[in-house]
Amino acid sequence: MVNKYKDPLTTKKGKTIKECIPIRTDIIRPNDSIIKMAEIYAKPHLITGDIVVCSEKAVAISQGRVIDEKDVKVGLLAKLLSRFVIKSPYGIGMRDPRTMQVALDMAGRPRIIAAAIVGGTIKLFGKNGYFYRIAGPEVSMIDGVVEHRFEDLNRYIVPPPKDPDQAALKISEALDGIPVVIMDINDLGGSVILGRSHSDLPASEIEDYMRYDNPLGQGTQQTPIGILRFG
Repeated sequence: MVNKYKDPLTTKKGKTIKECIPIRTDIIRPNDSIIKMAEIYAKPHLITGDIVVCSEKAVAISQGRVIDEKDVKVGLLAKLLSRFVIKSPYGIGMRDPRTMQVALDMAGRPRIIAAAIVGGTIKLFGKNGYFYRIAGPEVSMIDGVVEHRFEDLNRYIVPPPKDPDQAALKISEALDGIPVVIMDINDLGGSVILGRSHSDLPASEIEDYMRYDNPLGQGTQQTPIGILRFG
């Protein structure tokens, strides 16, 4: 069960992140309890000094923050803007008009149009990523519809979780105070903590460590939770 994703990393406080242990759980569906999942599957493996890492998508799904693709009314603007999104080998993302429409609904048409214009202009100079900088972090964390071996999960678009600090705190309380972070980690090398149960956690070091590879997955991996172990 132990996978070492990179060499140990020493934090500013002199502690070394030695390994990340992916925890296999049941598939998390809308309104399932991520707290119970953590209690059942992660808690038996925890030792003093561990930090629990939860996938932001799994937390959002457990909060019921899913949008059925059938409920997305795709407009002409979403269809137009999605055509100009760069194709990525890691997923269709905003190239899907349905995901773009959700972004328009969340951030508003003026902001997304501005992001598209500025991002597209700067892209001409070989620089990418400005669309999401302007559109905002919530837009960048929208998970679009993906092919999933569980058919009932194929149709969902998932916005980021609500109040991730509070969600992390509730999970931590169920784990007898073990620190918890909720993270958005993607296959493009992005890694960011959205919520944490303890304010003194070594956030930048955790992000650096998890950026190397992503052991969390809600697909065939069924590992939405991981344990960072120090040594």
